[in-house]
Amino acid sequence: MWCKNHAQISVYGFYNETSNPDVPLILGQFEALSGEWLQLDTLEFASAVVVGSSAFDSGTQSYMFSGIGFPMATSPFGFWNYDVIEDEILDNPLLNYTLNAIQHDMANDRLIGLATVAIDSSYVDFGNGYGYWEYEWGNQLVELNAQTGWIEPIANVSGINGVVLGATAYDSDNDIYALVGMDSSFNQKFIQLNGSTGQVISSVNIQIAPNRGFNELECFVAGSSFLGIDRPYGNSGNQPAQLVSINPLTGELTPLIDLPQLYAFTPNASVFDQDSGLFIMLYYDYSYQTHMIVLDPTEQAVVADHIIQGTFIELQVNNREFMVASYGNANSIPTEFERSKEEIFCWPNAASHQIAIASHAPFQIIDQSGRTMAAWNDSKTITIDSWPNGYYIIQNAKGSVKRFLVDH
Repeated sequence: MWCKNHAQISVYGFYNETSNPDVPLILGQFEALSGEWLQLDTLEFASAVVVGSSAFDSGTQSYMFSGIGFPMATSPFGFWNYDVIEDEILDNPLLNYTLNAIQHDMANDRLIGLATVAIDSSYVDFGNGYGYWEYEWGNQLVELNAQTGWIEPIANVSGINGVVLGATAYDSDNDIYALVGMDSSFNQKFIQLNGSTGQVISSVNIQIAPNRGFNELECFVAGSSFLGIDRPYGNSGNQPAQLVSINPLTGELTPLIDLPQLYAFTPNASVFDQDSGLFIMLYYDYSYQTHMIVLDPTEQAVVADHIIQGTFIELQVNNREFMVASYGNANSIPTEFERSKEEIFCWPNAASHQIAIASHAPFQIIDQSGRTMAAWNDSKTITIDSWPNGYYIIQNAKGSVKRFLVDH
């Protein structure tokens, strides 16, 4: 079904084969269906990433994350907005908070996440002018401006002591930020928050068996449901992990796919491709081999399962085509286009149905043999359904050029 419309589903994440902190980060692009490595970019400017701090902005097609600059010993923490198409830094603001669990609101093209903040404090007085401040730390829902680094508080998140790594998701249709956390009685709680006000929509205990945990929360917007992994503590082969859906009002879990091959996984190493409806995650088998697995929750089937060398963390997927089709606002001209009077911008890249183009001057499109595919014009979108697969060149009247890939 999906393979007729999706030649590839590219996932992005930090790839490594070693744990050496003295080398820059490598941002990998992996084709989840065929198992092909598409690109490996060495990010000379960064040496480490804060776990759970990455997001993909489908509007600008940029991978965003906070981490430590390179070299690690002498560099401060920073936040990077990195264009995966042009392989360049769009913005690099400083953050004044520790920020995690970033999610992209596709409907409004904004970023929201969780900040660690002091929610209460008291002074312990020893007398004679001696003492110290004791802080109670908590989570706060915030909105992040990726250009300036400015963080706008929305609301404190109460009722939990911490958030499970890799267990946040965002429902752009309904402006819901969802998370799984632990309360003071060690219950695993599923919480829905209004993404604009922070108001609690629901807060329920997850109906999960003893000695099992819930991870890798993802939102299936088109199906109005949340998905995740129900897995045993201690990696018992007699109790396999499962892909499950969760009822957000009762916390009830519905098993979808048994995963007996899953021994362990890295938190925050899963994504959901809204366009195809496929759940993609990294896991380790009982022979300690690393896999990238593609699951179809609707058909309850394993679509692909690839062994890869090394490991992948902070997985993200480009949901731009879904964003354009569902919300339309991704057709707006990217911010960086306004900074230049000569450059050409196009998206998505690769493209399968239409290519959107932003240029300050009329342009034409030619193939690699020099044949004209689109004569001089200033259209915002070009339909490419009948064009052969391959690379094409956009050239505008000012002499700027841009290459894009057609991949049906």
